[in-house]
Amino acid sequence: MMEEVITHPLRLGPFAVLVATCLWLLAATRRVSREIGGSAYGFGGTSCQLWAQRLFRASVVGALLSTLGDAIHLGWMGVDAIAIVPEALIPVGMVMAVAGSVSTVVARSDMGRRWRVGVPEKDPDALVTTGLVALSRNPVFVGMLTLAAGLVLALPSPLMVASALGFWLACEMQLRDEERFLESAFGASYADYRRRVRRWL
Repeated sequence: MMEEVITHPLRLGPFAVLVATCLWLLAATRRVSREIGGSAYGFGGTSCQLWAQRLFRASVVGALLSTLGDAIHLGWMGVDAIAIVPEALIPVGMVMAVAGSVSTVVARSDMGRRWRVGVPEKDPDALVTTGLVALSRNPVFVGMLTLAAGLVLALPSPLMVASALGFWLACEMQLRDEERFLESAFGASYADYRRRVRRWL
């Protein structure tokens, strides 16, 4: 089994990209928390926030299980691809996944110490409107959804498809609360930014 994994490094690609992105985001959240002297992690407060948090977590765990299970041939129901993927599409999916991961990192970096996960208790000290945020109001989510779409293309298993759909639904739920928070925190500045820049692309 390990010989096949070693001779087919693309099998480990989806898992490696996903793990690297998750670890980087965890480290970035801790770094921002240290910089602001509080928690950059703000899930909670409303039932919508709690459900979004649960969906995000379940989606990430499902995607990790799916990619790892495929890489080491666990043979679990739901992990195997639902269709035979043309070999040429697997690298295409991997390119999408890597591009999504890179754009997630860049977008998060553009926000610097003003980046938050969820809706924080305390308002950031400024509204970020430059970098990738000038092209999309939610470039981190766009990057993550591109990563998810790439993983689905590279590994179209039922679990991966369900994880990607669950992540998209969690994003939609989360954005409603975030937009209300930003409108309350920044008023006319956010209203003007919202008129100029699309929610997605």
